[in-house]
Amino acid sequence: MKGRVGDPPSRDKLALVPQELAEAIRAATLDEDIDQLSELIDGVAPHDAEVAEYLRLLVEDVAYDTLADLFDTRGR
Repeated sequence: MKGRVGDPPSRDKLALVPQELAEAIRAATLDEDIDQLSELIDGVAPHDAEVAEYLRLLVEDVAYDTLADLFDTRGR
């Protein structure tokens, strides 16, 4: 069911995700590699469980553009 994703996490919360992990998530998103994304998002949970849950909802809703934009390294 689409539309369950709420407001995006703040930049401060996203900054808790290590740069290397953020870059890997963006790459997997651009490749639309669902299995890799799931594994990478599991790696976000120890840094911030709420961010990880938000990312999971984006994947479930196939909101790849939003997910890729969150981890656009040019904006970091």
